[in-house]
Amino acid sequence: MIVRKATEQDTPYVVRIAWRLALDYPGLEKDTFYVAEERGKIVGILGIKDFSEFFELVAVGVLEEYREMGVGKKLVTEALKDMAGKPVYILTTVPSFYEKLGFEKIGEVPEALKKDPAWCAGCDKNKCVAMLKKV
Repeated sequence: MIVRKATEQDTPYVVRIAWRLALDYPGLEKDTFYVAEERGKIVGILGIKDFSEFFELVAVGVLEEYREMGVGKKLVTEALKDMAGKPVYILTTVPSFYEKLGFEKIGEVPEALKKDPAWCAGCDKNKCVAMLKKV
């Protein structure tokens, strides 16, 4: 499996996977993405929003048939290498996954990370956890 920064040619696949996994959001095409590729097929995505002082991981997902194979872990681990020196936030419904990668639960997020209700339309707000990793 290869994890790499997405290219412009990857954008349609990134958008399709984000939509399939209900991770899509307005402006997704403008963010930096990493992709996990298995035998030439993109099987996982991870988006990064750069807020100058910190990063946010967004739209992290792996196609169902490739889960439990370490794809998500490799995506996050590789992306974090390029974020050294700045805090990295994520809002997630699967905190146990990110805790294993060194993220810690936090109570408050920077104002810039507070989401418009439309952003979280398909998400159970009771399960959403803010997390931080100092890289």
